[in-house]
Amino acid sequence: MKRPKVYITGGEDAGWAIDEDLRLAAQALESFVDLVPLAEADIVHAVYWYGLLGEDMAAFAGKRILCHIPGEPFRYLADPQHTAAMRVVGRWITRTEQARTEMREISVETALVPYLVDVDVFKPLPEEDPDMGALRKKWNIPENTYLIGSFQRDTEGADLTSPKLVKGPDILLEILIQLKEKGRAFYVVLAGPRRNWIIRELERHEISYTYLGRATEGDDLRVNTLPREELNLVYNLLDLYIVASRSEGGPHAILEAAASGCKVISTPVGMAPETLEPKCVYRHPAQAVDIILKDMDEGYLIDSVETHRRRALEKHTPAAVIHLLKGIYEGIDAVPVYSGYEPRRARTYAATPKAANQIKVCLWHSFFKPPYGGGNQFMMGLRKSLLAKGVEVVENILDESVDAYVLNSIHFDVERFLEFSKRGRLNVLHRIDGPISLIRGYDLEKDELCYELNAKFASATVLQSAWVYKRITDLTYSPVSPTIIHNGVDTDIFHARGKRPLGEGKVRLISTSWSNNERKGGPVYKWIEQNLDWNKYEYTFVGNASEEFEHIRHIPPVPSEELADLLREHDIYITASRNDPCSNALIEALACGLPALYYDDGGHPELVSYGGLPFSVQEEIPGRLESLVSHYGSFQRLITVAGMDAVAEKYLHIIRKIIS
Repeated sequence: MKRPKVYITGGEDAGWAIDEDLRLAAQALESFVDLVPLAEADIVHAVYWYGLLGEDMAAFAGKRILCHIPGEPFRYLADPQHTAAMRVVGRWITRTEQARTEMREISVETALVPYLVDVDVFKPLPEEDPDMGALRKKWNIPENTYLIGSFQRDTEGADLTSPKLVKGPDILLEILIQLKEKGRAFYVVLAGPRRNWIIRELERHEISYTYLGRATEGDDLRVNTLPREELNLVYNLLDLYIVASRSEGGPHAILEAAASGCKVISTPVGMAPETLEPKCVYRHPAQAVDIILKDMDEGYLIDSVETHRRRALEKHTPAAVIHLLKGIYEGIDAVPVYSGYEPRRARTYAATPKAANQIKVCLWHSFFKPPYGGGNQFMMGLRKSLLAKGVEVVENILDESVDAYVLNSIHFDVERFLEFSKRGRLNVLHRIDGPISLIRGYDLEKDELCYELNAKFASATVLQSAWVYKRITDLTYSPVSPTIIHNGVDTDIFHARGKRPLGEGKVRLISTSWSNNERKGGPVYKWIEQNLDWNKYEYTFVGNASEEFEHIRHIPPVPSEELADLLREHDIYITASRNDPCSNALIEALACGLPALYYDDGGHPELVSYGGLPFSVQEEIPGRLESLVSHYGSFQRLITVAGMDAVAEKYLHIIRKIIS
């Protein structure tokens, strides 16, 4: 059989995990393909879509393109540049079951090839290994104390002061703070570049640590990336490695720790649920602390070490995946040939994009004076933020001087827009929520209208959550060039400054809703009223509800400024809405500093993340409320909400692309 000629690409030449992916993938491939320069190749095999788009795409014409997804697909779908990769790649290769499931949920079938680890480098070492002793002595790492390691970056190169939230340094910090509050002895070992934020926070909280690197004034990527052989020594010294990420593909640290014989716990990201024992996966800092305390006291995690190492050896070495890669290449003829289409990203960078004050945008939405629904609230905030950026913004007009039109689902004068659109092709960014029929329980014809408009006019689509994307796909609709962008809030109004602290009297609960549809949670709020410990809690509902309340204080809808004040007077936000794509009410409460108790449905889990707890049945509510109160400060500190300014910048990025 003729060996395929393959050009492998996608690394960053920075010592990142993606570069290790490239090296190990090449090692697996070279047993049955010829790795050649691009000009000689029939197949392009990329280990990262971003690196792929950085190539000269014209040179890929006539070749079949395979590409790994080295992260969580739904996170990448929030990057407008990923849209170009979706048009270019002929066959995607996922690395975890989580990633394959997410791609299937948007009707994209993938091959599955697990992440790889170099077990010749990462391996257990004897306790008396002299190199381990020398490393301990060099860095003054103490003996006879519980060593906790973290080697993942926690800032971006462009901003060495703010935490890279996707990597969860704030979650790691919460675990360490709670351990310290328990009065237990431990010591933190940090390695890797861009650790500026966590180092500063450990010093502020007086938590003992050693950083295996040297301080630099600027980005230390080229200075503090440790050789992998040295990392293996550190893994062997540790008592525990903690992965605290909010979103991951791997992370590689799970496999490196497993192969090294180091105990590891992780948030439920990437490969963690399928690689680690269930007791090694935690869903909140308090749970992680409980695991660590049990390990300190009784060696709770020790029996997971050999299981994790065995899985790494069996499934995650180059030799272990050769048969999977061969299967992909045996079916290579089914992969479409790249036609040479030049992605928008390349054109955007080739031309000089317009400055914000040179862009004219028309918002098509039926605006109402507040108080009104969440979509109206968002569009008002978007208008305000675009204007603040210097964009000329008009509303619902037919003007040939407009650069781009932003259509809000079907909530505008559709007939008038259709009449105007007959004049020619328009640059349209279509914002979609819904599906409307799932939110309301009826109005399927409005969904059909929405997707007809999308197919006919959209140059690009904004979907308000990954949940929206999945549900649209369930209905067999395919939005044009979709990007996931959560809603944002006007931080001039919705903020936590001056918020009432917990502990002053009863715990104050609050829920809000504009709609009185029972799917907004009315029956659940009624159940809470009937089962709440009124000696400990008090409860306020603001807005319209499907139920009548006896003990819950019910306040009619109020303007945004008044609503924000009410939110800041309360402690915990409760939402029981169902099929809610991206609840503005929930985002507003989070922005005002309220941890959330939420029905585990719709876009709620994406919005709340580690800033609250879910419930699936109402009987879980009392216990979850107790947990929120017990660890209130931790939940509150882990709230993350995008301000409208950041959201508007993402919209503006897409607008620049579609008008370029």
